[in-house]
Amino acid sequence: MRSRIITFYSYKGGTGRSMGLANTAWILASNGMRVLVVDWDLEAPGLHRYFHPFLPDHELRSSPGVMDLVWEFATAAMDPATPDEPGWHERLARIQPYAMSVEHEFPGPGTIDFVPAGRQDALYSTLVTSFDWSNFYERLGGGGFIEALKRSMRERYDYVLIDSRTGLSDTAGICTVQLPDILVNCFALSTQAIDGAEAVAASVHRQRADDQLRMFPVPMRVEDAERARLESSRDYARSKFGRYLSHLPDPEGYWGEVEVPYKPFYAYEEILATIGDRPRQQDTVLAATERIVAHLTDQEITRCVTELKETERRDLLDRFRRAGSQEPAPRTSSDGRHAVRVFISYAHDSVDHFQAVRELWYLLRGQGIDARLDRPPGQRTPEWPRWQRQQLLDAEVVLLVPSPAYRRLPVEETVQLRDVHGAHPDRFMGVVLPGGSREDLVDVLHEGEATRWTTVTALTPEDVRPLAELISRRAPVVRSTEGDPLDSPWPWSRVHDDPELAEAADALSHALYRLQLREPGLRRLHEPFRFDIRWSLNRRFLTPAEAGRLPVGSGTLRDVEDLFTSLPHGRLVILGAAGSGKSSVLALLALELLRRRADVPGLPVPVSLSLTSWDPAAQTLTDWITDRLRICYPMAPQTARHLVTANMVLPMLDGLDELSPSARAHAVESLQRDIPPDGRYVLTSRTAEYEEVIQRAGRTLARAAVIELRPLQPADAMAYLSYNRLPGDLRWGPVLNVLAGRPEAPLAQLLTQPLMLRLAEEVYRSPSTDPAELLRFHSESDIQKHLLDALIPATYVADPVFGRGRRSAYSPDAARRWLGFLARHLEQRQTREFAWWELHRTFSPWSMRLRLGCFAVLLTAPVMALRLLAETGVSDLFPQLTLTLAGWSGVTVLLVTFTAVRSPEPRSGLTIRGRGALRLPRRLPTLTVPRASLRADWRATLTFPLLGGALAASAVAAGALTSVRPVLATAFLLLLTALLTLILTLRNSASGRYWVTVFWLALRGRLPWRLMRFLDDAHARGVLRQAGSFYQFRHARLQDVLADRDHQVH
Repeated sequence: MRSRIITFYSYKGGTGRSMGLANTAWILASNGMRVLVVDWDLEAPGLHRYFHPFLPDHELRSSPGVMDLVWEFATAAMDPATPDEPGWHERLARIQPYAMSVEHEFPGPGTIDFVPAGRQDALYSTLVTSFDWSNFYERLGGGGFIEALKRSMRERYDYVLIDSRTGLSDTAGICTVQLPDILVNCFALSTQAIDGAEAVAASVHRQRADDQLRMFPVPMRVEDAERARLESSRDYARSKFGRYLSHLPDPEGYWGEVEVPYKPFYAYEEILATIGDRPRQQDTVLAATERIVAHLTDQEITRCVTELKETERRDLLDRFRRAGSQEPAPRTSSDGRHAVRVFISYAHDSVDHFQAVRELWYLLRGQGIDARLDRPPGQRTPEWPRWQRQQLLDAEVVLLVPSPAYRRLPVEETVQLRDVHGAHPDRFMGVVLPGGSREDLVDVLHEGEATRWTTVTALTPEDVRPLAELISRRAPVVRSTEGDPLDSPWPWSRVHDDPELAEAADALSHALYRLQLREPGLRRLHEPFRFDIRWSLNRRFLTPAEAGRLPVGSGTLRDVEDLFTSLPHGRLVILGAAGSGKSSVLALLALELLRRRADVPGLPVPVSLSLTSWDPAAQTLTDWITDRLRICYPMAPQTARHLVTANMVLPMLDGLDELSPSARAHAVESLQRDIPPDGRYVLTSRTAEYEEVIQRAGRTLARAAVIELRPLQPADAMAYLSYNRLPGDLRWGPVLNVLAGRPEAPLAQLLTQPLMLRLAEEVYRSPSTDPAELLRFHSESDIQKHLLDALIPATYVADPVFGRGRRSAYSPDAARRWLGFLARHLEQRQTREFAWWELHRTFSPWSMRLRLGCFAVLLTAPVMALRLLAETGVSDLFPQLTLTLAGWSGVTVLLVTFTAVRSPEPRSGLTIRGRGALRLPRRLPTLTVPRASLRADWRATLTFPLLGGALAASAVAAGALTSVRPVLATAFLLLLTALLTLILTLRNSASGRYWVTVFWLALRGRLPWRLMRFLDDAHARGVLRQAGSFYQFRHARLQDVLADRDHQVH
């Protein structure tokens, strides 16, 4: 949160201004805020009296303050020895040496630091009266010093509260014009006080020009004895100050909330109402101040947080030497009648033009119109675009006030208007003020035939009344013509009629959520400090009507979920350059939707799917998603298909750009054709590839919102690299200098990609590395290749601190060799997913048959052993044994060798019977990982071969061992059963072929003997990620680099 500087000002003394400031400071600190209080009432200092029981120097006899600060600057400015260089006064503007702490324990980090007006000794009055403020500004450059002082205050504090001098003076001008972001204009309800305070408000407004502050007029010391005169004074004050409340959503309600009542108890001693009043009592000074604080903090802080018991509160009161009580009184509620909601859009041409627009807003509210005014430049926070878009969407009528500056508005400032105008042109109405012209409006809005125009000849209640009547007539017409059911939010929560199908969806959701939480790459996205990926709507792929219906036009990573769940049709396309974070956004969105599903039953289950395994020309989208569910997550085909066709699965389709151009075209056509009207999906793609396929198709994806991820800013990269540095680590200095001074350099450009920035931090995490070597590369591609090449050695480094927190069981060279082989295997398969049951496709079909035959020969080795035994005479004991085993061995070799080499899918061992086909196994969360699916397949495929092997072995033994001793016969039977079981398993199971393939590849050194253990370790280190029963490389470009390296070596 940006620090706020708030000045409390009053035209006349005795209004309770200082007391209001002191109470505000206490309330803010009680809510954990760091507060600085500055007594700038130099001629009559007294703010310290409200804190004196808690100050170490009660009377400020030895405490320097504001006067000492400005005198020190003036002396240095007039000293010839002072160096004449930019920023020389920065050290003199440090506020901290003049601040003393209020010695009270506030919750959390809450503090109050107090800067007095100056040392209260015999010389103080001389210092005040002899200081030349005109010379300070005109000759000494005091304006720059005050700006430096503002920066110093903002650095350390959340809120800076300044107690200003009353009346009209140089010091009052500093406090009311130059210093504050917010001005609290305090006044009593007398004519002189109201007129004087309003004159100051007008002066501040004019002097601030294009940097308008927010002003809060606050009636104080309100006495309710004379009701008729009180109401008259209230009306007069509202007529004077009402036009300064354009920044508030409910100006009328504001007046009833901020009046500070007069309480005689506080007239005789400076006592804090936060201690003098009991909490949560109405009609007290504390309650009124809490409501004022709520406005000052945009409703973030609404009450004083206190843990004081009543006895403790009274003890504190004794330190002020006063005690008392107040009786509560009821509050009156404001009129809640409905009014037409209007938003006024304008450009800030000049102070006079803004005053005219604000007068229009004020007069419309006087006519019963709920008018809202766009914020002037000085009040535009970083959240202003989102606030403006919400105001445009909520308004029943949007008034456009043309001016020369409106025509010159930059495109980025008209994006929100263009979006909403494209969706709801009937809402817009042009209003020409005196001296204006309708030709001065933004071109795209000027051309809209639905935009109605009217002219206001004078800014008086009588001349504005026809406009108010026109608005009141037009609003019901607008509401009646906007009944498009497609604008309503998607009914996300649906309770399905089939409880078993709902149970299957719940089991799948639970499994995915647990797997996502264990994903190392996803955990890194939740680090305490991470860069914020920014996005905005890509309007090239959206119709104006579609863009205008969306609640936000831009945002950060944390806003994607809110955008998606508010989409009318539940379809989102995420675009971005390579390495921009598309997959990260998709993963985080899936996780947040899974979390939301735990609280809201019936939401669709988000399932991430890599499009590289889809051939859209040969398989429909529904069939492919069904197959992927069945393979990745062990479930029956009926269950998978029912979940997909019932829209209980939300496909998160990653990597449209990874498909070939022709496949991309078929995929887009399938999304247009196969997705039902109520179907939802999320799709990611690189921007260029998506643009190319959409242009070829000649139309955008129907009803899909399209957002594009933006590159990071150099400042984001600098903050991320600086945050992760160890104390005293200066290695990143040269890189940070490039980011700060040469943002156009290849290194700076590359580090604005989230992927490359994180890779750089990981590669150079160890103190033994030197990031400065990145400066020797002259192109982005060279730097990128270097980082990707260095990632594996950095990940498998044998340092327990910088090697993922544990010593590596694998050398970097071995890990790179094995990962390179897997990457090349995936490249040859034209996929990004490693499936263990597809590993045997490393060999050609005949090559695989040969290896299976060799393995079968190994299995029949016992026959050779028996042949050797026959030479020793043992065969005489078994006359038929040698012939029988020789025949069995030949059949075995032929059976295994000439079996058609196909790709058996992994089995989970599920038993499907009747309606039970819709149920998922209770151990689904553990069955979905690759190692578990391998074990499940091995167990499931052993059942039939074990039974067949036993029967075959019994038949062979019955014919060959009729005269054999029982012990030998039993041993031989067991041996035959085991061998036949293994042979049948090789012939029919995916896991059997996997073990044979790993055996041959490990012999050649291309893979480790314990491949699954190595893959699990690579996943834990963040090199790989899991997607159901598949492994994927963490980055597609890492796979490409490793595959290319393996191709060069082999």
